[in-house]
Amino acid sequence: MRQRALLLAVSALACAVPLAAQGKGKRVCTVCENDATLLARNGMSHGPFPFAKSDTGAIESEYLFLPVWIETPHLRIGAELETWKVPEEERKAYRAELEALARKWPEIDPKKMTLDPWLRAHLLADRAERFYAQFMQLMGSSDAVFADPEKNRMSGWGPYAGESDKFEVMIFRGRHLYAEFMQKVWGLHYVKPQRYNNLSRDCMWFGFSQEEDGIRHDQHVHSMVRHNLAHNFLDGYHHYSYEMPVWITEGFAHWAEIDNDPRFHMFDFVEGVFQEPKTVSSWPAEVRKMAVGGETVPFTQLLHRKSFAELDFEDHLMAWSKIDFLIRTDAVKFGKFVTTLKNRRDERGYPDGSKMDDAQRDALKQFYGWTWQQAEEHWKEWVLATYPVK
Repeated sequence: MRQRALLLAVSALACAVPLAAQGKGKRVCTVCENDATLLARNGMSHGPFPFAKSDTGAIESEYLFLPVWIETPHLRIGAELETWKVPEEERKAYRAELEALARKWPEIDPKKMTLDPWLRAHLLADRAERFYAQFMQLMGSSDAVFADPEKNRMSGWGPYAGESDKFEVMIFRGRHLYAEFMQKVWGLHYVKPQRYNNLSRDCMWFGFSQEEDGIRHDQHVHSMVRHNLAHNFLDGYHHYSYEMPVWITEGFAHWAEIDNDPRFHMFDFVEGVFQEPKTVSSWPAEVRKMAVGGETVPFTQLLHRKSFAELDFEDHLMAWSKIDFLIRTDAVKFGKFVTTLKNRRDERGYPDGSKMDDAQRDALKQFYGWTWQQAEEHWKEWVLATYPVK
């Protein structure tokens, strides 16, 4: 299956809106029963809290949007999900995941394979937090790095991996309400998945419509969220001050989705420029086939791609595989490689995204000890030894 998405590098205008009061008709969560003590123990809340350019209460009133709102230590989520029955062949994996979740939320029955919207939202929130932890570990970082207010002030960072406020995810069922929200809040006339740098609160937002992208499977939702959180985590890491190379950001996003479930993919593109992605049964096997046939895209070409508009389908495969290779070869070195690219400063101490081609070359040599040509040779050997034929 394939998904398409649009990334517009736009920023919200500053807008201060008071937090709306929570209404009386409070809905009761089937997972936590709105138990304040239990929620606090798990570092979570069902709101109200700030979100997008206003807050959860204002959004509910304005758009009649009634999702499950969940706030975790690092994320705020509004998820409008349907009840979903776990397919027979996936029940073992889901049961293991639900058993782990039930240790936090005793009301969960791990044997129950029909997941209501509350349970799906809690499961999604738990997965998103685990992915945040996985990302920070991969970067060789932690919350402690961003815990010192004075250091953050001097560095231009915030406490959430470098951003000032939590990462946000907004999931709509239908396309029309999503389109209305996008137009009124962000000023965007588009219904594909969107990521947004919200300057009003210095945080990264992401939203999509399940109807628009034909999403019905719970893991498809999960992969969509991971792909876009991968972008937002990477952009927000050490603060979103300049653009990272597109082959790294999109390659890492594909790595995140495939690390979860290889069935569901999303492709970023720029409005007005889109190349329909092909459908292949196995990305590893397809990359191996390309390597054998001498049809690969080398590192030296990928690093010159300046935007999603310049990526064709084969570039997506190559970007994913090359990130997969760098991570699986040495995850610690990969974290240092990325952190070095994210933390560049000019002579005045300001963030500096210039001369990124040179910076990538130098960082690769510093941490992996390779030139790009050597990296290409090592990658091809690794692909032939690692990826299956079919």
